[in-house]
Amino acid sequence: MNIQTDFMSGDLPKIYHGDALGILKTLPDCSMQCCVTSPPYYGLRDYGTNGQIGLEETPRKYVEKLVEVFREVRRILKDNGTLWLNLGDTYSAHKDCKSISDSLRVGGKSEMANVIEKGKSYSRNTRTLKLCGLKNKDLIGIPWMVAFALRDDG
Repeated sequence: MNIQTDFMSGDLPKIYHGDALGILKTLPDCSMQCCVTSPPYYGLRDYGTNGQIGLEETPRKYVEKLVEVFREVRRILKDNGTLWLNLGDTYSAHKDCKSISDSLRVGGKSEMANVIEKGKSYSRNTRTLKLCGLKNKDLIGIPWMVAFALRDDG
C-alpha cells in the first residue's frame, strides 16, 4: 500500500511503501485529509507476500483484518477527512481457482485476457467455505460485510 502525505499543507509529497497496518501505526493522529484505497479482494489473488490481506481463511477473518486497518485510517484522518474505499465482491467457489488456460478449454484467443498469470491465483479451502455456510457460486457479500463491520466499529 502506498500512503501519500497532505501536500496542500506545504509538505512535499511522501510515499510510504510497505505493510498498510504497520505504516499507518507510525503516522500521527489527525494528520491526513483523505484516504483513497482499493485493498485486495477476498480470496482472489496471491501476491506472494506473507500475511497479505485477502488470503484470510474465512470471509469473517478478512473483514476483521480490514476493520483493524480502517480503525487506524480513522485515527489518522482529520475530523473533516474522507475515506474512499473501492471494494469488490467475491463468489464462493468450491473448486480451486485456475491460473492456466485449462479453465478456458472452449474459448479462443480473445478469452486469454481472462487468464490469471500462473502462480498468482489462489486455491481456496473449500471445506472452510462450506463450514461458513456458503454454497458453491454464492456471492459472499464482502462489501456489505465490511461496511456493516466498519459502521459497528464506529
